[in-house]
Amino acid sequence: MASNKIAFARVTGGYLAASTGESLLAPLFPVVGRDLDLGTGSAGLAFATLAISIAIGGLAGGMVLARRGARMGTLFGLLLVAAGAATSAVAGGEPVFLAGQAVLGFGSGSFFASGLTAAAALAGERRRGMAMGIFGIAFSGGLALAGGVAALGEAWGWRASFVFAAGLALASAATIAPLRLPARGTSRAASPAASQSRREALAIPVSVGGVAAACQYGTVAFLPLFAVHEWGISPAAAALMITVARILSIPAKLVSGNAADGAGAVRIARRLGLLLAVLGAWWTIAPGQASAGVWAAVLFAAFVSGLGPVANVLALEGFAEHAQLLGAFRSAQIGLGAATDALIGLGAGLIGLRPALAVAAVIIPASLLLVGRNAQAGRESLKSSS
Repeated sequence: MASNKIAFARVTGGYLAASTGESLLAPLFPVVGRDLDLGTGSAGLAFATLAISIAIGGLAGGMVLARRGARMGTLFGLLLVAAGAATSAVAGGEPVFLAGQAVLGFGSGSFFASGLTAAAALAGERRRGMAMGIFGIAFSGGLALAGGVAALGEAWGWRASFVFAAGLALASAATIAPLRLPARGTSRAASPAASQSRREALAIPVSVGGVAAACQYGTVAFLPLFAVHEWGISPAAAALMITVARILSIPAKLVSGNAADGAGAVRIARRLGLLLAVLGAWWTIAPGQASAGVWAAVLFAAFVSGLGPVANVLALEGFAEHAQLLGAFRSAQIGLGAATDALIGLGAGLIGLRPALAVAAVIIPASLLLVGRNAQAGRESLKSSS
């Protein structure tokens, strides 16, 4: 048991390292752009390169997991993160820097499927939800660490920040290398009826994960802009809102993951959907004091993160025999988040920011109430046909 806990800590440490590497670009770009003479157009290209690489890496990581197992998958991802961060650190111009970000993003995306599988296996089925909560906190830790390292970038140089990320990834790979992690995933033939039930059951993780990504990368991304324009608070105060929400997301992830172990992930997803819809209506529609709306928005952003562990538990259950789909699951989430971001931006230009965000903040999470019922029927049908 103790050895499993140590191994679990090493795997989650690997996820923290991968998350740190992929999160450096945004806070460091102003300094990088000044040094390498990169304009705002280059910023958009760099962000797009990183995001697309993470999505493609997710697909590749799922295939590595299915063919070579979780140990090789985690090492593959971390070594690429280290290589990409090191390439970014020595870049003297835009082409090499973009290449480094592409490799880094590909490695971070590749790590996810194997890291998720290994963490769940080491925790055991009874503690799977809690394990996913802690796994999600490792991602939050990577965001926070990247912010701290980037803050020092002005003093010690942005290149040193990427060197730090490369060293962290290599150190994590070294701690994981001796571990015995799950072998590659397997698939078995299924009858036509079982295949149909399986397709219905697979709707669960895709739906919950899609809602989580749409809310996190879409709705919450516009929250600071909304706070400044609609409530008249300062940009610094709006940034502080997101910081508080990220802190509160840590207990939110633990609570939702632990609840999924007890009440079931589908039921918790539906409850979170209802809570998020109410909070979303509160901060986007309901009139009243700005302070009330601010706290509703902070809680919304915190509990959106709570959907992540629930979605991961459902993905592990739904894709257990098709490990490569775990990578596709992660890639689909990133794509849905980007699409929601674009749609909200388009809607804000056509009907205004408040109504566009109101639609997204209420309808998207509320959809889990419907999807949960349909998905539960698919799960029960799958069990009876197995």
